[in-house]
Amino acid sequence: MYQISIILLICIFGVNSYVQTERWFEQQLIDHYDRTNKQTFRQRYWTVEEYFQPDGGAILFWICGEYTCPGIRKERLFPVELAQTHKALIVVLEHRFYGKSMPFEKEALKIENLKYLGIRQALDDLAYFQLYIVQNKLFGVKQSHPWIAIGGSYPGAMAAWYRYQYPHLVVGALASSAVVQILTDFPKFDTQVYQSALKSGQECADNLKALNQYAEDNLETIRMRLNAEKLTEEEFLFYFTDAIILKIQYGGRSRLCNDLKGKTINEQMDYFIQRALIEDNPQSYGSYYLKDDVYDENNLRSSRQWKYQCCTEVGWWQTAPEFDSLRSDRLDIEFYKQYCKDIYGEELKLWPDEDKGNAYFGGFDLSIDNIIFTNGDEDPWKWVSIIEQQGNMNVYHINCTDAGHCVELYTPTDQDCDQLKQARIEISQIFGNWINDHYSKQEL
Repeated sequence: MYQISIILLICIFGVNSYVQTERWFEQQLIDHYDRTNKQTFRQRYWTVEEYFQPDGGAILFWICGEYTCPGIRKERLFPVELAQTHKALIVVLEHRFYGKSMPFEKEALKIENLKYLGIRQALDDLAYFQLYIVQNKLFGVKQSHPWIAIGGSYPGAMAAWYRYQYPHLVVGALASSAVVQILTDFPKFDTQVYQSALKSGQECADNLKALNQYAEDNLETIRMRLNAEKLTEEEFLFYFTDAIILKIQYGGRSRLCNDLKGKTINEQMDYFIQRALIEDNPQSYGSYYLKDDVYDENNLRSSRQWKYQCCTEVGWWQTAPEFDSLRSDRLDIEFYKQYCKDIYGEELKLWPDEDKGNAYFGGFDLSIDNIIFTNGDEDPWKWVSIIEQQGNMNVYHINCTDAGHCVELYTPTDQDCDQLKQARIEISQIFGNWINDHYSKQEL
């Protein structure tokens, strides 16, 4: 059973107009591991159908992650170009416990229900949903059609893990900035941000360090100016550093460094605060805020759920490296352990088992054919991704100015650097090879 809710008509550069349709899968299982548990929830998905040709076509399975899924964003339309080229249907699935895909509905964010929020359950959602589409022959999909998983960041890891765990369901995966290595203590993140800032010169790297130090030295004043008085000192320092780093992570290094250049420290702080008041939400870093377990469909949020995943499965806690740190050394691993306790309760003793997680999902040792790993050179997340060629997997390390997180998924433009353009050409060729190989095997 499915339901059409919204139809979006989008016209964009390089891609013809396309219709994106919001739908609902009404019978997703809440627990894939307890056969006596028959509870289900409504999971949201989208389709883009006009490029699909059942004769020789494919299905591109776009995986959404730790956010309210918008379907296909107008800023990230490379997959739509792939759909045009390969006569593909696009199917986008929202992750459980995010957006409007809420098990237990208004009770979703209660701690006793968050135990159903995990990578294995989410991967099984993908498989159960895919089988639903195929078995019901929706949108003209047949058993014979090849599926390719696509995702960026955590969903990029999901795409890789889906190919790894369910190789019979997808013929390949595009794992963009895929964070496949579970890691609790991640100081190399800041080291990379510092190295990325150096591409704009020593002045930029020094400015970023000075900004963070200034914030730490003037905590009460800066917290007040950012309306963040409810955050503890460490929570505020966590937020403040993230607010700077995210601008570099997502390809904004040149703009940030240029905007800070030649300014006094007070002018730099004024500039940062003006941007932060518009772009950021410091409250989402506060343990007091993250304790709130009320689900409001008119005010969708993701921070409580994502911090739960970080506290229970993936970690990726960014701590201060020994040298060239951009964050306070007060943000050590003990702070993050206490942070998890403050949010979800002392008694639960939540903390990821990275050895167990990497043993199950593969981590850096993940090895299976037909996965494309891509990473931007300036992206700090590349250090928990696969950046060197291994086995039969294809690896692209894109070294362009401001090459950040999930860089190749963005809508292609004429201004893109040659290396990025070439990577997209080769990715499309690889998709074509996977699809042709799939149909060739069926003819044998």
